[in-house]
Amino acid sequence: MIGALGLLVALPATIKFRAHIDFAVVRRLVTGSLFGVPVGILLIKMVDTSLVLHLLGLFLIGYGSYSLYKIFRRRSGKPRLRANGWDYLAGLISGALGSAYNSHGVPVVIYGTLKHWPVEKLRGILQAHFVCVGIIVVVSQLASGFWTIKVVQLLLIIIPLLFIVIPFGNWLSAHVSRETLVKYIYMLLIIFGGLMFYR
Repeated sequence: MIGALGLLVALPATIKFRAHIDFAVVRRLVTGSLFGVPVGILLIKMVDTSLVLHLLGLFLIGYGSYSLYKIFRRRSGKPRLRANGWDYLAGLISGALGSAYNSHGVPVVIYGTLKHWPVEKLRGILQAHFVCVGIIVVVSQLASGFWTIKVVQLLLIIIPLLFIVIPFGNWLSAHVSRETLVKYIYMLLIIFGGLMFYR
């Protein structure tokens, strides 16, 4: 359900931020994700889910906290992982986490902050990647039998709420400065990590 909702939210956002999309980066990310999706399906079937979620949660809490610490100490590190080849690895991890835990956005957000992408570029790449990988993830989950009638019923209830949430999100992002938005991203990573750890 989360994977399907993420795809529906990403579609209008991709159209909105299309001018900031670096299609070469998106292509490499999606190529990596194609190899990562089956890895995620195997991961959820063969590895203890709680162990993976706890480790991933701890990593997100640590990374988000360290990044916020650098911001408040006014230490902006140099861009890292500059080579284009890292796009494929980020995509692979994104595809694996997306198909297993519907978390395909987290690796790309972290990757974009490591490369110091401008906020507009990060938004554009992230949303375009959400659409491409979202389609792959939803199809793979359908093929693997993860969907049930209950999922469809919940989607039909929740989808109308998107007509309220999406415009509110667009209004909020338009009224928040770039620096503040980056801080929010790190805070959300910490919160998301906490939710995964205590899940």
